Amino acid sequence: MEIQVKQEAEETSPLTGLLAHLAPGPLVSWGMLEVIGLFPVSTEQEQSRTRFVPPMRSLEVVGSPGYGTLVLRNRASDGVLVLPMHVAFFQPGVQNHATSRVLLLDAGETLTADDCFCIQQAQGGTLRQAQQRFCMLPLELRRAAFELQGVKDFRRLWTAIAAYSRRYGINYGGHLERWLRPNFAQLLPYRHALEWLPAQVGAAFFLAGTLVGVEVAPNSTYWAELLPVLLIYCYGSAALLAGRQHCAPSRPTLNLEGLRDLDDLQQRLAEARRREQRAHLAQLCTVASLHKQARPAEEHAGLRLLSISHDGWLGQMVYAGSELVYLSLFRSEL
Repeated sequence: MEIQVKQEAEETSPLTGLLAHLAPGPLVSWGMLEVIGLFPVSTEQEQSRTRFVPPMRSLEVVGSPGYGTLVLRNRASDGVLVLPMHVAFFQPGVQNHATSRVLLLDAGETLTADDCFCIQQAQGGTLRQAQQRFCMLPLELRRAAFELQGVKDFRRLWTAIAAYSRRYGINYGGHLERWLRPNFAQLLPYRHALEWLPAQVGAAFFLAGTLVGVEVAPNSTYWAELLPVLLIYCYGSAALLAGRQHCAPSRPTLNLEGLRDLDDLQQRLAEARRREQRAHLAQLCTVASLHKQARPAEEHAGLRLLSISHDGWLGQMVYAGSELVYLSLFRSEL
């Protein structure tokens, strides 16, 4: 797979700047959502990042002592946990919560985050201790979540959730689960149609031909756990809404005028795919210098967390020394 990816990268545009350590895979699509996988340019890069533990199997929710506060623990005795930004935790019969930012937990560390969001308006009860799987806020809610980080008011995302739900024709106030349940069956196919590939550590996400997000994980084991969450809850939800709003897919029609035979058809298809790949990679290259606009947010466990808010893009990135190990970057306007 690595050889194939490198060949593809050489045929198209090599990535630079922020993404210089990555090579793009082929463009794949499902409905309105298109994805270009990102792969390390060397096996040494993957091997040097094994100290970063995968989030699903390593995270434990210790509890929520009060609304808007989460106590989380890294269960790994050896390894750093970079908890992705805007993850959400659901348990039946309690007030569900979502994080407002990336959280860094050293091996065995317990961390209290007191600027989280309650995402079920008027629901009582607090989260119980559990080795907890998580989902993620929909793409359309991430701008509000980003801009409200650090504000200690557990109710502050309810207005944005209510507005988002109304776009789906659901009027349940700031109660995210009431949007998720009736739409989950339509979101699940995104996970199966756009699966993780061996050695993959990230992806660029396009909605109807427009780049809307770039996500990069420390290693392929981490990415294998994160990708289904991104596809179902974050980018899949945006694609589902775009389809309901009758947005047109970006894929061009194939010119068949003067077609001679099947070999000619195959050549035309291959050239059309190359053009489409180049066009999408050109968009991806426009974010390559955004790291120059990042501002420091936190230093912990030997890592630097930085935030980006520039030129229509928002997000956070984590560096170990001079190496980018985590990135979540998304458009502020869709």
